[in-house]
Amino acid sequence: MRSQSAFVRGIQQLLGREHADPRVAQYLFLIPVLVDLAYVRLHGSSALGDRYLGGLCVAAVATVLAVLIGRGLFAERASVLVPLLDIAALGVLRLDPESAATALLVFPAIWMGLQFGRRGMGLVAIASALAMILPTALREESDMLRAMTVQQVVVALLCALVVTVTAEMWQSKVTEAADAQRMLERAVADSADQRRFNEAILNSVDVGLVALDARGAVHSVNPRHQRFLETSGAADGQLDQLGRTFGPDGFNALAAEELPTWRATHGETLRDYVIWVGASAADRRAFAVSVSPFFTQNGTFDGAVLAYHEITELMTAARLKDEFVATVSHELRTPLTSIVGYVDVLLEDIDGIPVEARPFLETVQRNARRLHRLVDDLLSDALKLGKAELHLGRISLAAVVRASAVEAEKTAHAAGLGFEVEIGRAILEVQGDAERLAQVIDNVFNNAVKFTPPGGTVSGFVKRDGRVAVIRISDTGRGIPPEELEDVFMKFFRSPGVQLDAIPGTGLGLAISKTIIEAHGGTISVDSTVGLGTTLEIRLPLAGPRVARSS
Repeated sequence: MRSQSAFVRGIQQLLGREHADPRVAQYLFLIPVLVDLAYVRLHGSSALGDRYLGGLCVAAVATVLAVLIGRGLFAERASVLVPLLDIAALGVLRLDPESAATALLVFPAIWMGLQFGRRGMGLVAIASALAMILPTALREESDMLRAMTVQQVVVALLCALVVTVTAEMWQSKVTEAADAQRMLERAVADSADQRRFNEAILNSVDVGLVALDARGAVHSVNPRHQRFLETSGAADGQLDQLGRTFGPDGFNALAAEELPTWRATHGETLRDYVIWVGASAADRRAFAVSVSPFFTQNGTFDGAVLAYHEITELMTAARLKDEFVATVSHELRTPLTSIVGYVDVLLEDIDGIPVEARPFLETVQRNARRLHRLVDDLLSDALKLGKAELHLGRISLAAVVRASAVEAEKTAHAAGLGFEVEIGRAILEVQGDAERLAQVIDNVFNNAVKFTPPGGTVSGFVKRDGRVAVIRISDTGRGIPPEELEDVFMKFFRSPGVQLDAIPGTGLGLAISKTIIEAHGGTISVDSTVGLGTTLEIRLPLAGPRVARSS
């Protein structure tokens, strides 16, 4: 059994052009040689001729060499000598008139072609010419015998050539298949590594992840989300369930079409969608949900991934902050109300107030009222909801800007800044709240002065642009980095550089200004270059033409 497997392995090595054991090919060659020997013995004379015996001796030497190489007693590179000796043996054997040894040339020729390729074919051609054709030409043989010898040699070489080319093609395909197999194995290994890597990430992130299939059913969840489900008492892998899911306030239950899972299955994309989950108000937990659906090539929903980030502590902290701000604001509003009331009383007594004191009292009155409104903003739910209460009327925008510019100019000069505002004589009337708009202009001027170093300049103008009034205020201050421009209108945002330089502020001014301007139907934008300064532009729709009243 062991010898049979070794024989099969030798055949495979021979076909695969590996360093094959020459014993296998030599044993195959000996089979037709023995058949030829039997034929000669039966049809020839009783004793074998010397030439035939010499050929058998050469074949025996080739066989011994093959055995020695196969057992490792001789160098493998000597394997090429075995088929060459076989060809020499056939050249001697064919000298016997009864021998058909020439026909056996195909065996060592194919061996050489398979084992050594085209180089082997060249050696076979040379050896065949020396062992077969040359002796035929030198000996006195019939033309028919010579032609038959040449024909048999050519046929053997052609057979060997066909086998060699076929073997080369087969070997090329085997190599390609082996390369493809290695690439496939490497791809499978890489895929397995990537899968383990992804699983490690999914298992370690502090976010609950849910994968939905094309039917909207839960396909898989990560361990973090599984813990969310266990602690929340949810089922079916869905954290947001009807009757147990509430809006950002934590009290108003969400309808079915407002649930993140429902919106995900309908192809919606969500970012930080805040929900509260839990049947009991005391046990509810807040989550910021993000949804990323994916689709087939024809646009059909194919599934979605939902990420649940627990923000219960953050929401609780925000609620405590709002309560603190409300408490502080309430305590500030009481004395401010008294200040505004007493200043109003003083200004009503026109005759009893010195002329030089009246502008100072008006300044106190105006700023106290604006501070009172700011405290109201902090205290009221309107600011939290991004709304601003307005008392609209037809007002002169130029007058509002001019009044704010008077105060801003004093502050700018005190800070060592140049100040220039061009208002013009154009009548620019808007439908607006004068105090609210003054609050915005004061805030913009205050920022321009605050962030401009001594020696700089604050400038501005008010003009008409079609049916829109444009207010543009510029400074030559520090400027705002490009990555922070989108955040300047967010509540409580303060640039890291501003905090580092300990420049005072709450981060509310521009957020409130944006709310007020948008409540007037206008827009506010900022353009800035670091080191060169900042320009803030306000655009407000102008009021319609006045209509004369009939008497």
